Amino acid sequence: MSRLRGPQTRQPSSPLLVRGAVAALFPRVPSGPALQLPRRAAELVPAVTLEELKGAQSRIRERSAPGPDGVPNVALKLAIAARPDVFL
Repeated sequence: MSRLRGPQTRQPSSPLLVRGAVAALFPRVPSGPALQLPRRAAELVPAVTLEELKGAQSRIRERSAPGPDGVPNVALKLAIAARPDVFL
């Protein structure tokens, strides 16, 4: 706060106030499997073509941070190049 040069405030002294602030800032998320959206049984998902896969591979930036799975983008690009059949 000193770097922001804002007014100095005292820390809250009420545990109830602190608990309320923490609950508002960090809501509890139920654990378990992610919520699945219902799909229509007759709706078919079209297969990905090799051209679409190669296009997606070319758009992957190598120097950006990995996604939630933690796989580095360079490794993902190399894996797609080596075994595109697995990703199709």
